[in-house]
Amino acid sequence: SDVCSSDLIMIENNLIKKCTCGNDRLFTNTFVNMLEVVACEKCDVIHQHLEGWSNDDYHNFYRHDYHKKYQEEKGVITYQDRYEHDCHVADLRLDAYQLPANSVGLDIGSSNSAFVHRARARGIQCLGLEPGDDIGDDQVTIRGTLESADLDPEHFDFVTMHDSIEHMIDVNSALQKVKAILKHNGQLILDLPDYFSPSGAHHWKRIEHLWFFAEDQFEKILCNNGFKTDKITTPIPGKLVFYTRKI
Repeated sequence: SDVCSSDLIMIENNLIKKCTCGNDRLFTNTFVNMLEVVACEKCDVIHQHLEGWSNDDYHNFYRHDYHKKYQEEKGVITYQDRYEHDCHVADLRLDAYQLPANSVGLDIGSSNSAFVHRARARGIQCLGLEPGDDIGDDQVTIRGTLESADLDPEHFDFVTMHDSIEHMIDVNSALQKVKAILKHNGQLILDLPDYFSPSGAHHWKRIEHLWFFAEDQFEKILCNNGFKTDKITTPIPGKLVFYTRKI
């Protein structure tokens, strides 16, 4: 066998049991920025070590605890209290994205609905998808996840994912579902932490961030899931924005 018994126990008890490259056997436990993580020995992608968590445990954490209880325990201002700030950030994002008026879009992980509200103010037909029960505007929010929501195939002109893909247990499955709901040549715009830059070190967070991708690693994952990357930008220190299209 390629894996000793202790490795098998580690894989079995971890929330994530398979890397984005498909490896489910060869992993190494290590520490980065004082955080215990798991490194894939085949592609070097690093993911969170969350021992004893099930998929249901993790989904219920976001559904019931993350936005208020967990943030308050950490001493972080809640997303609801940050609505005005998030509206300002949404306007900056929309200025950069240049989405056509009347285009139809979905903002995955829409939180307090700030991006959806600002997009709709510009004539963009945007909805949010949010797993949390206690955050966001019910009038413009689909409650659920990519796994649970009933979304029409090839319906959306664009999908945005702001600080959400790194929270998802199965990244490949999420990207495949996004691809399925996008129209031909539809646009996926997503941002995620630039973990390996000096300004991105604070994004190595326990529980919240499941995946710690390098820029080239994530571009390859997008390509493997049927997305062509048009450009990658760094609008603020510590963040990467991928502009991609369904191919």
